[in-house]
Amino acid sequence: MKKSIFTVLSCLFFALMSFNVNAQNAPKKSIDLKASKIEASRGANPNIIVDRGTSDVNEGASRGSGPYTCWVYFHNYTSYTIDIYVDGYYQGTIGAYADAYVSTGSGYTTVYGKSIGGTAQWKFNGADCNGSSHYNFYD
Repeated sequence: MKKSIFTVLSCLFFALMSFNVNAQNAPKKSIDLKASKIEASRGANPNIIVDRGTSDVNEGASRGSGPYTCWVYFHNYTSYTIDIYVDGYYQGTIGAYADAYVSTGSGYTTVYGKSIGGTAQWKFNGADCNGSSHYNFYD
């Protein structure tokens, strides 16, 4: 009798331990962005605070980390090579049909992508991250 109770309790314990509990993990958000043409202007691009560096000197950091880390994923479904900016700060370049990600604080608010040729752009304002966000770049 003791052996069968022990076996049942052991099986129950392992069955309960096998459940994947993700109560703390927030669901990922996926945002699709369509390309728009960059209009010629005389001034600087208002979406860029610190552009891609041309030296090994650190140009600056984003405006703050927020209360927790957020992973921002970029999926490029276009033939463009795109410079990525989060809160106006350069975060990297993503190749055509490639993926990239950056770690940022949950306090970020804007995502901006600009083709390296300067002909197309992708914008998203009002970003908020609770875990991870995925941005899909389309033509």
